[in-house]
Amino acid sequence: MNVRLIVLSAAIAGTALTTVASAQLQQPQQPYAMSAQHLRGNRGSDQNIRREYRKLEQVIDGLQRDQRDYGGHRVQAIQALQQARQQLDEALEYDRTHGTNR
Repeated sequence: MNVRLIVLSAAIAGTALTTVASAQLQQPQQPYAMSAQHLRGNRGSDQNIRREYRKLEQVIDGLQRDQRDYGGHRVQAIQALQQARQQLDEALEYDRTHGTNR
């Protein structure tokens, strides 16, 4: 395991957290945004979240198996990835409980 993997993992976690937070705050403003969302469909979006969730699981597992500490950065990256995973869980739960069209 090397520093590049830790940096990549932290970047993935940061991107996932930012994307989920941004998606929760934004509402489509233009008709184009609505039609683009409709074309993709909720099912495709759910599949995307589940696929990224599995990737996060693999990265977290790999980092947890690493023996080096990297000055505490490995642990911080794991925590950020776990937060990203939690956000994806909450996104799927929100979708499930709010009865969006599928």
